[in-house]
Amino acid sequence: MTESLEAKLSRLEILYTEQDYTIQTLNNMVAQQDQEISRLNISIEQLKVQLQSLKADDSSDIDPGFEKPPHY
Repeated sequence: MTESLEAKLSRLEILYTEQDYTIQTLNNMVAQQDQEISRLNISIEQLKVQLQSLKADDSSDIDPGFEKPPHY
């Protein structure tokens, strides 16, 4: 019976080690994704500023006599 208990304990130790490795791997992936999301958010904010700047610059260049047809 001791062999059976030792085998079960050994199996549980192996499972624990595998789960710990999986949790650490997933944690690292989540941390990397969080950094990437932060970088993407900064890029989006920069693009918004650039777009607003372009809109402000373009509004003065538009010919006031030009109007889009009603179907646009």
